[in-house]
Amino acid sequence: MEREKKYKKTLLIASDDEQAIKNAAEHLRNGEVIGFPTETVYGLGCDAGNGEAVRKVFEAKGRPADNPLICHIGDKEQIKNIVSEITPLAQKLIDSFMPGPITLVMKKSDSVSDQTTAGLDTVGVRMPSHPVANKFLRYCGVPVAAPSANLSGRPSPTGARSVLEDMDGYIYAIIDGGDSEFGLESTVVDCTGNDPVILRPGAVTKADIDLVLQNGEAVMAGSLKGEETPRSPGMKYRHYAPFAQVEIMKMPEGTAITGDDASGTGCKPEKTSFTTEDLKKLTDEEAKELVNIASPFILRSREILSKNPFARIGLYCGSEIRAMYDKLDDKILSAHTEFCVYGKTVDVACASHGLFEGLRFLDVQEVDVILAQGFDGKGLSVAYMNRLSKAAGKKEELTPGMPVPARPSRLPLPIDAFKDTVTASVLFIDDNNTSLSACCESLMRRMIEKNEPYISNKSDDTGFEIYCESAGLTAMDGMEPDPQMDKAVKELTGLGLSSIESRRSNAAIYDNNDLILTVRDEQAFAIIKAFPEIKDKVFSLSTFAAANGLVMKDSSGRIMSISVPDPSGENYQTYLHTAKALNAWLELLFPYVLKELGASRV
Repeated sequence: MEREKKYKKTLLIASDDEQAIKNAAEHLRNGEVIGFPTETVYGLGCDAGNGEAVRKVFEAKGRPADNPLICHIGDKEQIKNIVSEITPLAQKLIDSFMPGPITLVMKKSDSVSDQTTAGLDTVGVRMPSHPVANKFLRYCGVPVAAPSANLSGRPSPTGARSVLEDMDGYIYAIIDGGDSEFGLESTVVDCTGNDPVILRPGAVTKADIDLVLQNGEAVMAGSLKGEETPRSPGMKYRHYAPFAQVEIMKMPEGTAITGDDASGTGCKPEKTSFTTEDLKKLTDEEAKELVNIASPFILRSREILSKNPFARIGLYCGSEIRAMYDKLDDKILSAHTEFCVYGKTVDVACASHGLFEGLRFLDVQEVDVILAQGFDGKGLSVAYMNRLSKAAGKKEELTPGMPVPARPSRLPLPIDAFKDTVTASVLFIDDNNTSLSACCESLMRRMIEKNEPYISNKSDDTGFEIYCESAGLTAMDGMEPDPQMDKAVKELTGLGLSSIESRRSNAAIYDNNDLILTVRDEQAFAIIKAFPEIKDKVFSLSTFAAANGLVMKDSSGRIMSISVPDPSGENYQTYLHTAKALNAWLELLFPYVLKELGASRV
């Protein structure tokens, strides 16, 4: 379904702005689409009785119209206006689990638009427990049809920023209610028969449902057949999949997991993480178990890199796995690995809470493959593995009109988005600083700006600012850049070298930078010989590539280095070719520069 922006900017509403929430509810009643928080994931809400408003939701998501939407309510009294029948089974589940992370499928009444139910005679009804959602839905006063607030096929959003990334300009407003508690969509249960049928697993588990039944037990629904219309979201089309390929790392059989029966509470990871020092405190049995859990990640990572030394790998794992990687002290493996740590390795509640945002975060790091922790439990693990398997399989239908898979859009962040901010700087060195190193500075600045914002990879509440400059070993201060190189860089990026004046490198300049990259090998050797105390941060472009495992070989098997000839005195096409070559190399090295500095994209 074709998407079209309808607003210059989507309004972002604070959870404590009572009047703005009331206004958003009024706009929803008048046919607008509003993003709102729930305890599971964020929803994309509209008036369930307004077919035109429902169409807007499908357009915003780029979602096929044969997938039903769930009706959200702020008061149980609204249920009788939505459904034509409340079976004894449905009433028992309403009394036991609403408000909460459960959706009950019942026979619909005529007040619900056929567009909402995709033509089915049933409707899913849900009453969130999130206080901001509950307040908003009461202000709406009408049943609110809402799928998850993401672009169709992508991981569901559990924070307002992720909604904004997918929906800015496509919907009227988003209410920011903070991070979702559970992180996985609600359990969907078909209550139209005598026994409950779980259409989609969630935080309310089969065991929870069986516990309140006097007779019988819940059963899991099978797969769809042929052209069958799904009775619940998430049963048919591609869901939850990031751009990167996802692989599931199985947990060793018999591993004791926690949080599997935590249906009453979500989980937010502790700020303190497991470190290499904590590894020393483990008993022999604990250390053995951890090695068994970590080994599939390590072995698979090395296998991937052996086949493709340029591959970048993302890990969605526990803090103990991260500590195991640190203990290995494998610089090549570390350079190619990005981490998203959800908490304790065996805690499925923490893994569930962070799954969708973790997949989004690793996608933003532009990794090629994501290795994600799997769980083998019978409670919350079933819901977690349902979502993760869909993200990994990518086998569901991608119909004409659905958005082509792509990495998430990224938005600027205000200064007050972080508790603290750190800085780092990259220095490029050549001889004269009027051509090659100046070119590198300008190109790197564009890459830094293009990939903003950044966070510290040691703390997700610390912003990271990156700067870039250049100098020359034999440069004369104040020389203007080579006009031919200025023209070439301007053709590539739209901005030339006019803001750069040459300067001679010195000890103070070296001290002020965190990473020093020279154009040629001999220049790096000269700096290290003169200042051996800074050898750990000085590389040529070639040695930096090699240090990160980016080794290329020619047809005879010899290792190739990055060779950048000086274009001085040559024609303009030679300058342009040189600038393009430098740009290609810097784009390849950019994620490793971020890693070296300690930064991650956000």
